[in-house]
Amino acid sequence: MRRPVTDIALLAYIAKKNADVVSYTEATRACKSSSSASRALHQLIEEGLIEPKPKLLGLRYVTQYAITPRGKQVSQLALQITELREMASKMKNDSEQGPISPPEIQIPAKKPNVRVKNASSSSTKKQQRK
Repeated sequence: MRRPVTDIALLAYIAKKNADVVSYTEATRACKSSSSASRALHQLIEEGLIEPKPKLLGLRYVTQYAITPRGKQVSQLALQITELREMASKMKNDSEQGPISPPEIQIPAKKPNVRVKNASSSSTKKQQRK
């Protein structure tokens, strides 16, 4: 079963590093395990957010993953999501430590609706005739 949280974690890592290229080793740092990193990389390739680029290092080839322009946009959104989750977690921990008094809000008092009878009303005229 695929975990989108892993994909978001990898994308947030890319955005934090402001990286144009990510190695498999870096992907494993962002994810909980190497298998989840591998799944996330394959999923992001399928979605067109990263592209595999083989690179010759010494006598062997190593695959690096280039971030596409669309991948950069999505990684920025993933970073925002991750930061919001961290803030929510901190707020939850703070609320568990003790009650937080809500900010005081002053609501202006409404003026009461007072109906003033006009002296020229028909009931007033009848009383004046008697």
